[in-house]
Amino acid sequence: MNLLPHMLAWLMAGTLSAGAMAADAPTPSDFAWRATLAVPAGASAARITLPAEAMQRLQSRDARDVRVFNADGEAVALSMVAPAGSTSSPAVQTGRYPALPLFSATGGKRPGRNSVQVQLDQNGQQGSVWVRFDGRTDAPGTAEPASTRLPSVLFDTRADKQTIDALTLQADFPANALVHFSLASSTDLAHWTPVVLKGPLFRFDGADAPSNQTLALQQPLPLEGRYLRLSWDGQTPVQVQHMVGSVAATWTPPPRVRAALAPGVAEGNASLTWSLDFATPLAALHLSTSRDNALVPVRILGRNDAAQPWRLLAQTAVYRLGTAGQPSTNPAVSLGGVSVRWLRVEATQGMALPTADLQATLEFEPLQWVFLITGKPPFELVAGHARSTPSAINSAVLASAMTAKLEDLPSASIASVRLQTASAADSNIQRWLPAGTEQRSVALWAVLLVGVLVLGGVAYTLLRQLSAKPTPAQPGDGTPGA
Repeated sequence: MNLLPHMLAWLMAGTLSAGAMAADAPTPSDFAWRATLAVPAGASAARITLPAEAMQRLQSRDARDVRVFNADGEAVALSMVAPAGSTSSPAVQTGRYPALPLFSATGGKRPGRNSVQVQLDQNGQQGSVWVRFDGRTDAPGTAEPASTRLPSVLFDTRADKQTIDALTLQADFPANALVHFSLASSTDLAHWTPVVLKGPLFRFDGADAPSNQTLALQQPLPLEGRYLRLSWDGQTPVQVQHMVGSVAATWTPPPRVRAALAPGVAEGNASLTWSLDFATPLAALHLSTSRDNALVPVRILGRNDAAQPWRLLAQTAVYRLGTAGQPSTNPAVSLGGVSVRWLRVEATQGMALPTADLQATLEFEPLQWVFLITGKPPFELVAGHARSTPSAINSAVLASAMTAKLEDLPSASIASVRLQTASAADSNIQRWLPAGTEQRSVALWAVLLVGVLVLGGVAYTLLRQLSAKPTPAQPGDGTPGA
């Protein structure tokens, strides 16, 4: 009977200690991947991009298990930011496009043999006008006796494969006035899409007077396969001779982070399987073969639990064709940011997978962080913790507190890397646990389960003792009153 209080005290102590252990804030030694950072001298904040080795240790889809610690083991403030791409702004212009005038004709007759009919909204009503492709630029009213030149011109840009963000006009228009234009594009001269312009054109008298003959576009506009129609107020005398487009700057996204996979486990001669010990979303998978003149259609499958069925992620073909010097090879296939713990590649169409000649490379979208250089160096970037809670602050909050723009902050670099190696027994146990489950959590539940079993055993013993009936005394057994 004295055993019960001791058992309860032991159970409560074990449960509370396990719960406190699970609730503790993680320390650098709790993370699977650690790297010492070299920070810029004199900077108050810096940027760092997570390398491929760290991405292969993350245990969360949203990278919540990333921290930066200072020398005192304190986690400093950090925020995830969009990695900067590259922008090219060439001072390039398109060729010169002549302005083709539009005409209206009395009775719908063609105003000249070289005219083409154009569908046009005029005052809210559909109507037909005409454009001449013969290059003539007569004055208004002189094209044909039965035609009238409209306050609109056409540019034929169909053969141009560039994208523009502005039009520079060679035109005559009144001085000391704002001239407003409208622009539309079409692929068939029948259906038109408005193109939003920024601001009017103007020209003021005087040697140093301001002027503007460039119409900026609200959004970049591809020219290939399009006609452009420029219109203005008919009450304003305007003569447009030609236009030149300003080629829009191109933005190139940052390169993806690539990580080659170790050789997979072959299952027969038609499939390979990889066990992925991380939860980082997969942007793409690149499969390549070193065998010349090879082509194999494959399916890419994934799952998060060994008990789950495989689900199809993508289908593609692995090929290497052509000359040995410049072979034609397959591109990476998009996986759409899926997170899986097992990845499988299967050959289809009854073909064998060239396992000995196949190389698989994962691609991740880059992850970049801004962190405050708080406390003493050295600073440590860590990643890979199964039960981390979100710690990053909103980038807008950090940007509002900084005097410099986040994208202009200097970059830190990785000086050295250290991996936390788990024991073989721990690795085997972790492999069979559900994705994202930490062994410390399993230990907590194990303590609770043992406690429940102990309490059940004690209760069962007490019930047996209480239900046992006392044995009646027998004559002559030496008891009083016998």
